[in-house]
Amino acid sequence: MPTAQDLFSLQGKSVLLTGATVGLGRRFAETLAEAGAKVAIVGRRAELLAEIAEKNPGCVPVPADLSNPSVVPGLVEKAVSEVGEIDVLINNAAYIAGGVRAEDETPDDIDTTLNVNLVSPIRLTQAVFPSMAERGRGSVINVTSIVARAGIARFPQATYAASKGGLESITREWAAQWARHGIRVNAIAPGFFYSEMTTEVLGHQKVQDWVRSNTLIPRAGEPADFDGALLYLASDASGYVTGQTIVVDGGWTAH
Repeated sequence: MPTAQDLFSLQGKSVLLTGATVGLGRRFAETLAEAGAKVAIVGRRAELLAEIAEKNPGCVPVPADLSNPSVVPGLVEKAVSEVGEIDVLINNAAYIAGGVRAEDETPDDIDTTLNVNLVSPIRLTQAVFPSMAERGRGSVINVTSIVARAGIARFPQATYAASKGGLESITREWAAQWARHGIRVNAIAPGFFYSEMTTEVLGHQKVQDWVRSNTLIPRAGEPADFDGALLYLASDASGYVTGQTIVVDGGWTAH
């Protein structure tokens, strides 16, 4: 019988992680490497990727801008050449035109949001599918959001919500289609958490009070709060789990 430590180990697994430079993505990269994985870390800022790789020997930088989905084939080819055939794909990269009312979102805002948050994840997952299917195993983890299932008008983000809702829906559809290939597809839906993208909003005391008053665990999340869900879905510990979304929001959506 494998031990609990064995179940959550990623020793020998190759991971492709997008949006790896800051916030959740940076924490994900560190956590995955610490668990023994070889991690191809993807992001726009090459200098930040290099910094992460220097501190985490299991990480290999693969710079790319996912606002242009045409980069996906080359990105995957580069990642495979660096860490091997992908065992775990984590679609974490995200873009948000924060604070823009739905009626004021520009065509560029809409295109960039959908390309980064939905189109590129679809193409990335299609790109790693053949190898996973041939080997009869694989785990895809989509990082969605509580805005995929709850409207939060206080922070206008209509197209972002649409993109995350699409990613949550396709999580279930991929799981249904690909279970016969041994590929599991699940999602993590974060609530409010501190990151580079949210600092400007969550830095205000009034907003912090509002988040606390509406969250069962009365605080905003920290990137470390997602370690358990990440390792569970990436590892063999979740071998009988597919098509599910783990909501990590301190209870925001529970009431």
